[in-house]
Amino acid sequence: MPPADRGTSPSLSVVTAAPPTPNGDLHLGHLSGPYAGADMYVRARRLTGHDAVYLTGSDLHQSYVPVKARATGVDSYRMADEFADDIAEVFAAIGFATDACPRPARDRRHRHLVVEFIATLHARGTLVARTSDRLFCERCDRYLFEAYVSGGCPHCKADSDGNSCEACAQPNSCVDLVDPVCNLCGDPPIRRPYRQLVFPLQRYADELRAYHARTMMSPQLEALCAAMLAAPLPEIALTHPTDWGIPSPVAGFTDQRVYVWAEMVPGYLAALAEALAARGGGDWRAVWNAPDSEVVQFFGFDNGYFHAVLFPAMLMAYDPGLRLPDALLTNEFLHLGETKFSTSRGHAIWARELLDEVPASVVRFALAYDRPETGPSSFTLDRFRTLIDDELAGRWQSWLGGLVDRVNLAGVPPLNDPLPSHRRFLADLADLARQCLAAYSAAGFSPRTATRVLINLVRRASEFTAGQSRLRAAGPSAASDAAVAAETAAARTLAQLAWPVMPDFAEQLWLALGEIGTPRWDGVRPATPGRRMTRTAPFFLPLPVDLEQSVYPG
Repeated sequence: MPPADRGTSPSLSVVTAAPPTPNGDLHLGHLSGPYAGADMYVRARRLTGHDAVYLTGSDLHQSYVPVKARATGVDSYRMADEFADDIAEVFAAIGFATDACPRPARDRRHRHLVVEFIATLHARGTLVARTSDRLFCERCDRYLFEAYVSGGCPHCKADSDGNSCEACAQPNSCVDLVDPVCNLCGDPPIRRPYRQLVFPLQRYADELRAYHARTMMSPQLEALCAAMLAAPLPEIALTHPTDWGIPSPVAGFTDQRVYVWAEMVPGYLAALAEALAARGGGDWRAVWNAPDSEVVQFFGFDNGYFHAVLFPAMLMAYDPGLRLPDALLTNEFLHLGETKFSTSRGHAIWARELLDEVPASVVRFALAYDRPETGPSSFTLDRFRTLIDDELAGRWQSWLGGLVDRVNLAGVPPLNDPLPSHRRFLADLADLARQCLAAYSAAGFSPRTATRVLINLVRRASEFTAGQSRLRAAGPSAASDAAVAAETAAARTLAQLAWPVMPDFAEQLWLALGEIGTPRWDGVRPATPGRRMTRTAPFFLPLPVDLEQSVYPG
């Protein structure tokens, strides 16, 4: 399939975000990554007149769920369901408008597609039964993988859990961890042979190279793929001897469970089917494969190998005629200050608590402004306060508040006989719009860039307004009317371009300008002559003075 944004615009964007694991509350680090990215991308597609669906889910069968439940002494399914409810509430509060978010324990379509997917891989001969040494904890009487074991990464030597390394994003087989220990009791494990179904990745090395060459990826993801393909690719166990997950449908392995990362591939397809059903029906395969559609996936770089190597190879094996994702868009970690968010140490700002104190658009803007796109970035409450109070509640509110006053004197005037400075201003707005829309595209996706363009737009508008002060002071004229009309073009452009990042604010401004519905991009042009701006309350207020004590008392 041709990559997206390299030809005609797709009629439908299928946009996925790696599903959150329901084993805890969401903090700002969680929100800053794939969930915010996917929502902004979907809104940007809709802004420019294209259809899009936002798909995610609930990563119920991650081993981290029963580990957390065991540590807190609660039932795994009940705990996961409660956290999934909490996650859904946070998504609603911040405005992540997902079209499908199936829960594996409830969704028959999800479970059916997972079983069918694994059975098809086996029927096609792409799964191999293999007996090899794995790790076993004698004290816990447990096979160790993922959350149950940790040690040194065999690739980068960083601390790593089983099966994949968060730091370098490369896979491990657990037995190759340096000095592994059981995460439940702390004992060193022994080796024990297990017979499992494995997926030999090396068979797809050449096809993966060709796929990576035509696919939009971040530089760090390109580097990961190149490093992995420079050596023979490993065999990945797709079934594990555990009691958590969807049972394998393959005879001889029905007592094992499907590897949760293998479950995620058909999980995306099931989510698309759910979204289409909610729209009145449609065949997921036809939509996924449509030549004028695109598939764009958002995920953290720590999940890079899964989405860029394992998942494409599995799709190739499942159905060679099935399209592969056109763009793989990643983020790195958002830190709180100088260190990572840490639930265990209480080093976190919880999404729910912050959203109780400040508007969602303000939180979304700050997370986009400091989104960790090419490397880790840092969130601090001091920086948050400076950005919001000085920029949004300062410059933005000052200009917009003044514009409301100027427009409401006599309504929006016509843009007749603009002066050269007015024409230059409108040309600058058009140039800023091009920059912002490029930052919303799959090829150049960068919310950091988009927010800075929005800031530049407001600064340019403020400078323009100041430059027209002598014209206004001279009294009403066609030229002073044209200046105000040009300002409304700036406000209207701001409402349009801000909508993917901060939808609540953008819709308030759009309606205040007399427009209907949600913003839609139709170019740089003034508000309709004769209208008055209906907004009386401020668009932005300074942050609460006691915010730090409310959301991060530690």
